[in-house]
Amino acid sequence: MDFELTKEQKMLQKSVREYLNDKIAPLADERDRKGPLTKAETHRFLKDLEPFGYVGTLVPERLGGPGMSHIDWAIIHEELRKTWAGLGGTVGITSSTSHGIAQTKNTALRDRILPGLLTGDKIACTAITEPDVGSNAASITTEAVLDGDEFVINGTKMWISNGTIADYVVVVATVDPSKGQKGILTLLVERDVSPFEAREIKKMGAKSFPTAELVFKDCRVPKANLLTEPGEGFKRTLQGLTFARSNAAIASVGISQAALDAAVRYAKGRTQFGKVIGKFQLIQEMLADMAIDIEAARFLTYHSFYLMDQGKTPVKESSMAKAFATEAGVRVTSKAIQIHGAYGLSEEFQVERFFRDARIYTIPDGTTQIQKLVIGREMLGMSAFV
Repeated sequence: MDFELTKEQKMLQKSVREYLNDKIAPLADERDRKGPLTKAETHRFLKDLEPFGYVGTLVPERLGGPGMSHIDWAIIHEELRKTWAGLGGTVGITSSTSHGIAQTKNTALRDRILPGLLTGDKIACTAITEPDVGSNAASITTEAVLDGDEFVINGTKMWISNGTIADYVVVVATVDPSKGQKGILTLLVERDVSPFEAREIKKMGAKSFPTAELVFKDCRVPKANLLTEPGEGFKRTLQGLTFARSNAAIASVGISQAALDAAVRYAKGRTQFGKVIGKFQLIQEMLADMAIDIEAARFLTYHSFYLMDQGKTPVKESSMAKAFATEAGVRVTSKAIQIHGAYGLSEEFQVERFFRDARIYTIPDGTTQIQKLVIGREMLGMSAFV
């Protein structure tokens, strides 16, 4: 197995890192504390990051996208999440939703919607989770009832990333809850054509990453906005979750690396008992544990993205990456705080932000416990869910 990045990938990593360190890193701490990014700010960041492939990363060149690989995605998003996890979240959601739209069989809709997303002029998100539906996507209750040439959507979605600022929302709904996964479809809702209510949800980490409750009340959406037919929508949703889990893992790797870098700097500069604390054995033990966790998480995550580049759907591997990397992120960022001592609790040092951001990722796209059940199902051929 070849674990080396190509020459082109190393150049990509270097150019992205230099840009983020110069232009984005100085903004991260202060702006993150102010809360969710506005629509205008997000448009500006999307346009600034577009030259590096952050916008529509996986969309093929024939459709106007960068046509980059899943490994490329991992490289640029590890760097962005290391710099500013909140911004990485909102950029990543628009980009991954664009890729989903690019895969629809509804080519007329695809060709109309994609251009605005690929230039950063439009913002997108995907709405799956509901107040009473988390990991069990087959039990979605948001209904989309066909009425002539329109679908009428009724229901509530929760924890929707980019929900308050998105121009386009890919809504996962059902034509009939009694049909289970066979009734699930996806529709593209255009905010200015089919209005809906959005309420920002305040959370402990990634504070600049917009997260919303969306309420659809007799929301009328043209039939022409159908992305996937009933039944196909569930399959496509599960495929999307496989990618999302690897994406959560790479976010955690980036945050963890930032925490380790900060802890190493602090251990080299902080003096106690007449010597720098980096010379203390227990400090070195914590740093070693952090480095081991990060390397293991990175290998698991890059492997899952590598399999995607081979045309596979790595259900087990993505769940392994997500389960390990997100829990490792909590361990690593917690140790970074410990190494900083009381200063680690202060907003004057970044590690408290890293911890809050890392703690977020053990929950979305299936909790750690759900990931373990997915892994067990893939190993045994027996599901704990039914």
